[in-house]
Amino acid sequence: MRSHIAEYISPGHPDRLADALVESLVDLAVQRDNKAFVGVECAVHTDHVFIDGRIAAGKGGCAVSNEEVEEIVQNVYREAGYGGSWIPAPENLKIIQNICLEPLSEEERAIRGLSDDQNVVTGFACNHPETDYLPPAHFIANYIGRNIDRWRRKESDNFGPDFKVLVHIEKNNGRYAWRRLTLSIQHRKGLFASEQHARVLPVVREILMELEARGLVGIANLPLENFILNGMGDFIVGGPEGDNGLSGKKLAVDFYGPEIPIGGGAICGKDPHKVDVAGAFRARELARRLLKEFGGSAVTVRLGWSPGDAAPVFREAERIDSLGLIHPIPASALPPEEWFYIDSIVSDLRLVSFSRSEKVLSGYFFNQHV
Repeated sequence: MRSHIAEYISPGHPDRLADALVESLVDLAVQRDNKAFVGVECAVHTDHVFIDGRIAAGKGGCAVSNEEVEEIVQNVYREAGYGGSWIPAPENLKIIQNICLEPLSEEERAIRGLSDDQNVVTGFACNHPETDYLPPAHFIANYIGRNIDRWRRKESDNFGPDFKVLVHIEKNNGRYAWRRLTLSIQHRKGLFASEQHARVLPVVREILMELEARGLVGIANLPLENFILNGMGDFIVGGPEGDNGLSGKKLAVDFYGPEIPIGGGAICGKDPHKVDVAGAFRARELARRLLKEFGGSAVTVRLGWSPGDAAPVFREAERIDSLGLIHPIPASALPPEEWFYIDSIVSDLRLVSFSRSEKVLSGYFFNQHV
């Protein structure tokens, strides 16, 4: 019997706010200039937002303005659920910008197909089509979290934007069963534990019934005592009022959960030509392709770029068979070098038009795109 654990982090959590904010800046820049160079970071605390980094896009002047950055910040907070009963109010934010906003030079534009840094990326796919070929605990945590977020928006007078889901399941004789399901969710003052349970439990039951219909763990084997709601007591002060947040911290959530190595870099705040992004999506695509071709229970792909490379200098893949044994996949079975070119990846996977900020708000990157 083996345990599996994973979590979901809501759009209103401080780290996710910071991630969605920088991803929204990436989306805006690459929509206006498909070769835009973007490397930005964000920190949030109370009613303060700090943004730094570089956006080089457009000709004759930067395609993104300071005023638009401020508008994006407010929109991200608003979309996450802040305003009204839940502070900070988007219109009252103190936004501090230290971003280099400039046009993209022709010299730099010409080399966007080359890696501007080194990095190692990992791609993973497991033989679970019912979970989009993602680790089941990771998929289940996100499925529950996204549905709770949709429900929370209808219950916004009672429950706030900041919450987390923790899934703990076990696999025994090929079947998954619950060990524990934990939900910590911000709530209004005066909403006591009994009323929280009365409002939340029916929603959780409905979500678990949906999971059961997909052939995953459901309501039937989750005893009430194994569902923990706000285990530390009242959760009234949340979001950036209760904690600070920083972009690029939720790497395990963005990738495959805590059981799978994730390589060397974050996705959030970086344009599609950066290998942290392009490489991660290509590696996931290749893992799914090799799983279909070679079978087994899972495939892992590792790619490594050096500065100045158009394609990774390191390409490696391995599969795990039904007995748990690891088998290298021969290099001759991998695609040709040009398939790994950065420009090819960005074009093939439509990474310029793919809205990554929506993926941050919805939960994770790899559920449907590749």
